[in-house]
Amino acid sequence: MKLVAVLHQGLTRFHSPLVSAVINYKLPLIIHPAEPKAGLEAALLGLGPLSLSGAIVEDAVLQASAAQIVKTLEAEAQSAGRADLVIPERAGLRGYFLEPLALGNLLMRYAHGDKALWIGPGRPELASGLRGVSKVSVFAKTYPEGDNFLGRIPGPQRGHVVIGDSQAEAVARQVDTVIFAGGSLPLSLLQPYHTLVGLEPPSKDVFPLIGQYLGPDELLRFHLSALLDVLGHALPPEAFA
Repeated sequence: MKLVAVLHQGLTRFHSPLVSAVINYKLPLIIHPAEPKAGLEAALLGLGPLSLSGAIVEDAVLQASAAQIVKTLEAEAQSAGRADLVIPERAGLRGYFLEPLALGNLLMRYAHGDKALWIGPGRPELASGLRGVSKVSVFAKTYPEGDNFLGRIPGPQRGHVVIGDSQAEAVARQVDTVIFAGGSLPLSLLQPYHTLVGLEPPSKDVFPLIGQYLGPDELLRFHLSALLDVLGHALPPEAFA
């Protein structure tokens, strides 16, 4: 049996579905939650000596700290300045950032090739997860904010930056997928043919107005699937019910 730590702050969303998957699929893993608080560096440096398979780093603040501690970062982790998985190797620690891959896999299944409108705060660390979308437009508070996020997306996929409801409504009618990252979500933007991907939970008023809803729990399942895959245990997202 191999031990995998789940490093978190406060309540953990990762632990319970990971344990359920380990039990249901009889994986040779023990999932151990821990709050490292000020001891994150000691926790990560102890992975190798304690023969742990790795540490899943749940919270954004811890992920940013982990990326500063780990010497060898995969490309996504280096670009985002975050690590959500740390694995001990002979040469030291290696850090991964797999949430963009999880978002990309989710969109690949449900919205491959669709045009998308991103609504709410830009999350540049997830921009690479939008590579499977044909065009991405951004509904932002200001043009510089939207341009900053859109600039991280390959040129052929860049759509428009809109800042007013009327502009956003015009763009929303031309997209298939709406990605909601928090803040205000005007109901006038939503159409019955839209797939709504909620990185944050929207109000219940949106559900009668759209065709399909994929919430934070769905992204979590894809994220856990990607994390365990790198740890050598390939499970589909459905395993993390």
